[in-house]
Amino acid sequence: MFSGHCLCKSVSFKFQYDPMMHFKCHCSTCQIVFGNSLNALAMPEEELNIKGELRRYSIIGGSGNQLHYNFCSKCGVLIYNKPELLEGMIYIPAGLMKEQIEFSPTVELWSSNRPYGIEKTPTTIADFEDNGTVERLVELLENLEQRE
Repeated sequence: MFSGHCLCKSVSFKFQYDPMMHFKCHCSTCQIVFGNSLNALAMPEEELNIKGELRRYSIIGGSGNQLHYNFCSKCGVLIYNKPELLEGMIYIPAGLMKEQIEFSPTVELWSSNRPYGIEKTPTTIADFEDNGTVERLVELLENLEQRE
């Protein structure tokens, strides 16, 4: 069982299975929101059990679809974001799990927008100049690794 929390510990979460994918997103939105590229863990939303009050902020992402940021209502730490592009999937910032999961990205999105000084990760298997496509990402999610 994996578990984590926000800075003020008002929101806690847990999930049982390994994330389906570790990835980096270099889109301009992530660079604004996170001050750099996003390092994230992808998993089905139904597997995440959350306790505490979340607030949501939604935008139109680089795919043209909505992206929902869900964060602690007290300290503002992002717990997960949910892209409508991949229905049912969520992205948890890898830093929330740094003591339990070694971040090893296998996919990089928007690599054409990778910040200067950030090199392609050696563990990357698939590198997309854009957001990939739903079909390619779903195929990767299904075939990249066996979940425990």
